[in-house]
Amino acid sequence: MDIGAVNRALVLGNESVFGSVNANRSHYEAAVRALEQADSAWLQRLITRRVPLADFQDAFRRQDTDVKVVLEVKAG
Repeated sequence: MDIGAVNRALVLGNESVFGSVNANRSHYEAAVRALEQADSAWLQRLITRRVPLADFQDAFRRQDTDVKVVLEVKAG
């Protein structure tokens, strides 16, 4: 099964998947520790585009280099 295709179909179709996760607080705390120890330059590269909220439509125009697109909301 092509999980990437399933995920794209869910996202592009604005679908939801409900389920449960077999995790508890200690798992989330372990994830926080792992992210704290991760290379910050690597983490920053995961955000490939930042788009001002006023231009939100651009965030939905997929680019080949996209990993994570972030809408920036700035207080005026």
